[in-house]
Formats: sequence, structure tokens, C-alpha cells
Amino acid sequence: MGPVALVGADFEENLGLGMIAAALTAAGHRVTVAPFNNPSEAPEVCRRVLAAGPAVVGLGVQFQHRAHEFLALSRRLRAAGYQGHVTAGGQWPTLAWREALDARNGLDSVVLHEGERTVVELVAALAEGRSLAQVPGLALRGTGGVPSRTAGRALEPDLDRLPFPLRYRAPTRHLGVPFLPVMGGRGCWGACTYCSITSFYRDARAYGGGRTVRWRSVENVADELAVLWRAHGPQAIFCFHDDNLLLPRPADSLARLRALRAALDARGVGAAAFIGKCRPETVTPALARALRALGVLRLYVGVENASEHGAGDLGRATQWPAIHTALEACREAGIFVCYNLLLFEPHSTLEDVRENVAFIRAHAGHPVNFCRAEPYHGTPLHLDLAERQRLSGSHLGWDYRMEDPRAELLFRVCAAAFRQRNFDPEGVGNRYMGLGYSMKLLEFFHDDPLGRREALSRRVLARTRAIALETAGLLEEAVALAARLDPSDHDGAARETALLGLRVAAADRAQHAALDALYADMSAFAASRRSAALAARVPAVGRAVGLARQVALGASLAAGGALLTGCSGATIDPVPQDSGLMDTRPDLTVADPLPPDAGLDVSARDAADVRDAADRAEVPIPVDPPPPDAGRDVLVSDPLPPDAGRDVMTDRPVVVDPPPPDAGRDAGIDRPVPVDPPPPDAALLWDPSEPEGVRRALPLLDQWRETAPRRARRSDAVALYAPPEATLAARRDGDAVEVALRGVLGPFSARWEADGAVEGEGARVRWTPADPDDQLRVAVRVQGGVAVLALRAADLERRQPSVAELAGG
Repeated sequence: MGPVALVGADFEENLGLGMIAAALTAAGHRVTVAPFNNPSEAPEVCRRVLAAGPAVVGLGVQFQHRAHEFLALSRRLRAAGYQGHVTAGGQWPTLAWREALDARNGLDSVVLHEGERTVVELVAALAEGRSLAQVPGLALRGTGGVPSRTAGRALEPDLDRLPFPLRYRAPTRHLGVPFLPVMGGRGCWGACTYCSITSFYRDARAYGGGRTVRWRSVENVADELAVLWRAHGPQAIFCFHDDNLLLPRPADSLARLRALRAALDARGVGAAAFIGKCRPETVTPALARALRALGVLRLYVGVENASEHGAGDLGRATQWPAIHTALEACREAGIFVCYNLLLFEPHSTLEDVRENVAFIRAHAGHPVNFCRAEPYHGTPLHLDLAERQRLSGSHLGWDYRMEDPRAELLFRVCAAAFRQRNFDPEGVGNRYMGLGYSMKLLEFFHDDPLGRREALSRRVLARTRAIALETAGLLEEAVALAARLDPSDHDGAARETALLGLRVAAADRAQHAALDALYADMSAFAASRRSAALAARVPAVGRAVGLARQVALGASLAAGGALLTGCSGATIDPVPQDSGLMDTRPDLTVADPLPPDAGLDVSARDAADVRDAADRAEVPIPVDPPPPDAGRDVLVSDPLPPDAGRDVMTDRPVVVDPPPPDAGRDAGIDRPVPVDPPPPDAALLWDPSEPEGVRRALPLLDQWRETAPRRARRSDAVALYAPPEATLAARRDGDAVEVALRGVLGPFSARWEADGAVEGEGARVRWTPADPDDQLRVAVRVQGGVAVLALRAADLERRQPSVAELAGG
């Protein structure tokens, strides 16, 4: 039988793909891994998959906002003549298996829930010509094309039986230190209404049985970490993609992590830092101090909403004291913390938002981002809105309108004004989330004989506070705007939002310059310092030799950073039968990393699962990183990943819009078409008292159709119901830059502002920046709303240094 091709996101080494690859390899199959991070990579990914000649293609579709991209890839493969079996796994296809198996999508099956064992049996059945209906844990199209599920498969009770993930590429490095994602367990005891993780596991339990909360033994985790440290050390950053690194009881958390550090010491593992996620009620001051002493440098704390009303609506229960205690405890202990606020949810009010802004100010030393809670398919939030007939869109991207019109207006204002600051991977929001983390790496891994680090630390804290407080102030301006305007005042809302967005962009210009300087100085410090923890490598002995061979099997295939772009792949050969690698280990997991969670209420059954698991092992809880998911013309709707898009290099912006009902269609660039003149009220976007030379409102000369799918239009009862999906395209011409607006359909008006000289109007301008820090800004207005975009001169020559790019060692 031919090889199996696995396709999935790879922004931070996809553990899900690695675990599926390990299970297939252990069963004697050859595996090709093809990263797919951006829709523009689809033609190359398709070409590489076809060139591998696979009998089976597995698509890891973890996040709803990218479902249409993977379905389009499946259709592309079919259109190119692929006749083999195409399956999909992950949270989205598991919870939307009926919709995913629409015959037009080209899928033959869906691997439900945890997939290691199911995918191996699927491939074996295909090779032997047996009926797939006999394979548990699948969804298939049956008689007449109607989708149905086969028998259920129980959740794996013993995670130690699973193979270690195959490392199919070289690890990213943060300040010269290898960054290694790992998983210590699976499942969450929370009951957050918006969380697809708990929905995924509860569906699994109802369908096939088993405990939702499980974890690996300390010895098993230590074995894997020791192998990774020897392969990439003498230093390492281990990022636990468990849902919760910390257990419900602080004493249990401390006992587990102490045991892990002791097990690593016994295996000769030297300098190692730990990163994880936790629920705020699991952190105490004493625990935070102990965790820092054990090497925990960074925690993503699930604050989610600082308003008691908002937290209750999201299923977070009463958490006000806990969130304050957790953040203060980590600050005092020296653990870097970042968090996200689901500022908007169906019942949000302006007062809820004001309470969250006050929280940002009270904890300005911790970087924060904010967004809306999205109704992921199959979650309690989605089901509740559907029952109340409050949803629009489709399984590819659900949308809703908040009950309070002013809260809905505020959401739409923020979607336009803060979009680039909050969700561009190179935006201020993501960049400043990496500052404090970078500083902790310098403190932990690098000595400081000249005493330069303290000054850097003070600058980092000051910049973090400045950005947080500035964000709070700009958000307060947006709240005041929403409180003052009539929600149906389309002209007023568009005008004020455009002006606010331009102020945000101008503020970003100054912050980027300061961030550039700080990152450059941290890079120089790291490059000049000898590591403080050059622990001698320890030879592997006993069973560690066999485990090292297993990890090295994947690591030796690494193609470096090129894999991140999807321009090359890794092929993994089957494990020899006599290798001793995983011969006796069964299999189990999904094809992509699982998102984040949060959630306070513990159901009786989930609580019993946690207690039972705690009694049976010395281990924590689990899953994978939070998706940078989103809501269409808005903000990312889930907590940002621990790496926040800044310290892990990505080549695409975070997706901030869920796809519309027709999102699954393949899109292409259409021919330019004639357009009508700008709307008669276009000039209302600008203050008539401004100098004549500043105003911009000419007819559109050219028009491009964006390749991303468009969403369904929102109700126009509230302003900003259909903002333009605009982007900027730039091309150097000597010292000048030719800049064009793309993706704007229909008549529009545009206001351009710039540092340096700018000539032209409408859809195209010629910009001559005088300095790398110079910025070009534009507010684009169409009848249904506003988009604000900015471009830095420095971005035309290079990306700003991420932690992955900083010199180290």
C-alpha cells in the first residue's frame, strides 16, 4: 500500500500530526507530513501530496475558522485527479461530521475524537479491502450518501501506551534555546460555554465511553523530555500543550511538577524551562513561588472575562478573587503571564466592558488581548444561540448579534479600529506579548556579569505597562463612542470609527519603534552572553537509548524552517520490526492540536473523572494550544496561544473572520470590473475643517476580489454591518512604494495618512517614506462599514525580529 500523507497547520510543530504519524509508522506505514498554514499554499501542498502517491490523505482540521481552507484543499485534490481515500480529523470535523461529509467536499470519512488507533485500523481496512463500517470511531457516507457514525471507540484510558510524537522537523528556537511542544495529558474539567475542547471530549464520552480527563505518568513524560533534551540541549524550553498544566488542588500540582523535575534530574537533564496554561483558581502565591523555583517561566492564565456578569454568561462562574490572586501571585513570583479577554459575548453590556478595562489597568504589567466569544460548532454557546434562533452563518463560521445594540456597536467599532493592533502576527498586541517572555528567557538561560539585564528588565516592564494602558485608553474611547452614538447612525459610526482607527494605527507606529529597539537590544544581549546553564550532556542509557532512536527518527528528517512555510515536507519511513520502538504500544489522538479551554463549573461526572485520574497517577491534565480563531470582521474569538504569534514565526496573519455560509467554495481572483462613483455621503467620513490636501475621495480605478470567502451580511439595524475586506499590496519602486487597496467591492472612499510623502488618491498611492519607522495609514469606507490598515516601511524590507529569529547562544 502507498504512503499516508498527513496535512495540517504547522505554526509551532503540530503534536497531533506527530502522534498520528507515530502511530502509523509503528504499524509499518510510510508517512509524509505536509504543513498547510495559508490558503496561498494550497497549490504547492496539492502538488506535493500528489507527488508522494499516497493511498490515504489525512487532513488535520482543528479550528473552525480554517475548515473552508481544508475542504477547498480536498476539492482541489479531487479536481487534480486524486482517487485515493481522503479523511479528516480534529475538533471541527468531529463535531460537524455530517456537514463535513457533504459529497461536494471530497471527503470519504471523518476520524472521530482521538485518532491514533482509529486511523491505523482505517488504513489497514483499506489495504485489506474490508468494509470501513466495521472500524469503530469513524463517520462515513452510507446508503444514499447519508452520513452516519460507526460503533463508538472508548477514550484511551492509559496515555502512557501512546507513542511519543514523531518530530518531523527541527524545533523553533527562542533566543537560541530549542522550543519543544509536549503533551502531558488530555481533557478538561471545565464547563465553559464557548469551549470546543470540553464539547469534543464530552461527545467522545457519550459516543464511546471513557474518562475525559487523563494524564501521563511522570516517568513517561520524563522519558520523552530527556530524549528531546539530549537531542537538542544542553538547554530546552518545554511548552506543555495540556489544557491545564496545573491540577485542581495546588498541592497536587506542586507534587507532580516536583516529581517531574526530580525525574529529569535522575535522567541527567540540565537547564530546562516550562510553559503551560492554567485556570486562575488553581494558582496560589505559595504555589507560584514554588513553580518558579522549578523552572516555570510562563503561564497563560485563563482570565477570559473580568466582569462577574460576563464570566457567568461564559460558564466561568464566580472568579473575581481568583483572577486577581493568580495574576498577582505570578507577578510576585517572577512568572511571565499573558491572558486574553473574551470582552464580547451574547449578553455583554457597556458596563461589562468598562469592568474589563478597569482590570486591564489594574494589571497593566501583564500583556492582554481582547476579542469576542465565538459560537464554535457543537459547543453549548452554539447550541443555545441556535435554539434561540440568534445565529447567522453556517458550520464553517457562525455569527451572532449581541442583545444590547450598544454593545454590538462597540464590538463592530473595535473590530475595525483594533483589528491590526490585536490580531496581525506582527501587530503591537502580539509583539508585546513576547516581551516579558523574552526577558524571562534571558534571566533563566543567560548569565549577566556586567549587570546589563536589570536595565533591560525595567524597560520591558515599562513598555508592557505603556502598551496595556494605552490599549485601555483607546478602548475607553471606543466605549464612549458607543455610549454617545445612536447604534443606527451609520454615518456617525463610520466617521468616528475611521478616526479612532487612524489614531490606533498612529499609536502603533510609535510602539513598533520602541519594540524594535527593545527586541534588538535583547537579541544583542543574548548573542553576547555565554549560557549560564551549559550543563554537560549525559549519555543515554538503558531504555532511553531506544526512546532516543524513536524521537531521532522524526528529528533526522527535519527540514528546518522551510517546513513552516509549507514549501517542503518530511517523509517518515516505517519503524523496523526489530527496532524495539513502540511495538507494544497502542495508539490514540486527533490530527491537529486541540484548542484551549477555561471554564469553572465542574460537572459531577467530570469531577469524578478528575478524582479518579488523580488517584491512579501522579500526573496533570491536557490537550493543546488555543486557536487564533475568530469572528469575521472582528476579533479573534479565543484566547491567543501561549506564543501569541510573536515569538513563533508565522508567515500569515492570524485569521480574524470566520467564513460565511458559502465559505467552502473555491475562490479565485476575478477580473477587474467597473465600479460606481463613491457614495454621495463619502465626504462625511472626514471633518470638513481639515486641510483640503488631507482629504481623499476619488472613484475606484481598479478592483480585485479577495480570495478568502465572504461571510453573510449582518443586520443593518446597527451600524458597521458590512465592513470592507480590504488588504494592502505594496511594491518597491526605487525609494518610493507603490501601494494598492485590494478586496474592496463597490463604491468606496479612502483617507490616506503617512509619515513621509504620499501622492495619489483612491485605490492607489505612491508613498516615499523617509525613515524605516515611517508608516502609511488608510481608512476605507464603504456603505456598510470601515476598515483601517497600516503599513510600515520596515516591513517592506524585512519582518521585525521574532523570538524565533533573535540571535542566541
